[in-house]
Amino acid sequence: MRFANLCHGALLVALSVSVIAGPVQAQQDGGAEEKTFDEISCLVEPGREATLSSHTPGVIDEILVEPGERVEAGDRLFALKRDVERANLELERARVDYASRQLQRNQRLIERGMLSDSERDEIDTELRLARLQANLGEARLDDMVAEAPFSGMVARQQAEEGEYIDATPVLDIVQLDPLRVEAILRLEAYGHIAVGDELEVALLEPVNETVVAEVDNVDGVIDPTSGTFAVELVFANPRGEWPAGINCRLP
Repeated sequence: MRFANLCHGALLVALSVSVIAGPVQAQQDGGAEEKTFDEISCLVEPGREATLSSHTPGVIDEILVEPGERVEAGDRLFALKRDVERANLELERARVDYASRQLQRNQRLIERGMLSDSERDEIDTELRLARLQANLGEARLDDMVAEAPFSGMVARQQAEEGEYIDATPVLDIVQLDPLRVEAILRLEAYGHIAVGDELEVALLEPVNETVVAEVDNVDGVIDPTSGTFAVELVFANPRGEWPAGINCRLP
């Protein structure tokens, strides 16, 4: 199950057992305005998440990572069997070499004007086409290797080596820096919180720490049924010390 679905379910449960945010109150303390809320339950989510498959149907040759492993953007994650594609690429490269030799052999005739324009154009075109076919073969090989789209952690493996895939999910990747929090506030709080505001977020067990998060987005659509709106906050997690998926609270 994806973290977005977990968040939705956790928020509904949290809202049924706790008080949703009341009106935001502005308090003057030495000239500084401080925003305070009734207790709000929330869930810590990954900054980003992605389910990876392959652009090309085929059989998985190797999976290079395991669930729980940290990855950097651009790391190779898995590859399909590519024996046929490698052979085709070698064939296309041989055609490039042959077309290049043809051009070299005829270069002196071209310089002396002993070849017609159509003959010269044919030689040049054959070389260009051979190079394009080789480039296409390289692109096909690249498409059969999946790379991490961002730095993060492998959350789940959904396929095995030797399995045939065709748009089949293989790996789930989550970003742990930054982490994201979504909180549900009451209608009365709308207009009292803005993007860029900093709020304290209490991370519950097993962390039991408080961090400062920045408001990244304020939902512009209010749910008419519940009279609530969503606020997204982000906070840095460069050392990866805080996990996604834990409960939190806006004190």
